[in-house]
Amino acid sequence: DDDTAKKYLELLQTAEAAAHRNYFTKKQKVTLSKWIDVITDRCNRITNNEPIVNEEELEDEAEQHGPEGPRRLRFAEAVLSRRTNQIALVLERCFNDLNQQAVLRTAECLGIQYIYVVKSKLAKRKKITKKLTKGNDSWLTIKKFNSTKECIEALRNEGRQIWATDLSVDSVSLESADFEVPAKVAIIMGNETDGVSTEMLEAAEKRIYLPIHGFSESLNLSVASAMVLQKMFHLCPNARGNLTEEETKEIRCSWYLKLAKND
Repeated sequence: DDDTAKKYLELLQTAEAAAHRNYFTKKQKVTLSKWIDVITDRCNRITNNEPIVNEEELEDEAEQHGPEGPRRLRFAEAVLSRRTNQIALVLERCFNDLNQQAVLRTAECLGIQYIYVVKSKLAKRKKITKKLTKGNDSWLTIKKFNSTKECIEALRNEGRQIWATDLSVDSVSLESADFEVPAKVAIIMGNETDGVSTEMLEAAEKRIYLPIHGFSESLNLSVASAMVLQKMFHLCPNARGNLTEEETKEIRCSWYLKLAKND
């Protein structure tokens, strides 16, 4: 009612004054500023006997909350329907953590869900930089291991073949070969200086590589990962959207909780 709206406006003025006197943290100020604008607008409408919500806002609300659910949930379901469990990515002992984070963002964009990370004792950074990952890493299922041996055992237990990127004479070019992708495969990307470890190479069923046609002798880790993964999807387009029902339910539950917290 009118009296309540006026009281709210007075409280908001007091809160705004407190914010100018640095009684709040920077994050609290941002949140307060957002809600001051919204509530002030609603209260002014009430005191002026105007409708709280106009037709344009109602149409926007209807778009946000359609018959199939809120737009963000519909988008999440669309993304989930294109995720794969057939192709997984393994990052072995990545030295520069910024490179690793760039790979995570790239892999998520391409529809990869499962990432295996073998930790490096020489990593330059430990904290994930959200500016680089854009928060996309939170939508991935990331499994971390202290050693290559532990990672190999986990891959074997899950029934995954190991395909390691390598430039040896035993490697097969992803450009020239037209081979069948197994039901579950793990693509191994090594670190920036030494590549895939000898231990992982010995465990691999196949060694693969991308030919380079220029003067440069190598590709950036993120670029190489993107090109290899895209080629894998080209070889096996049916890999998209093949999560099991159990996996889909588990991932959906995890994503929806994150979406609720961001509301």
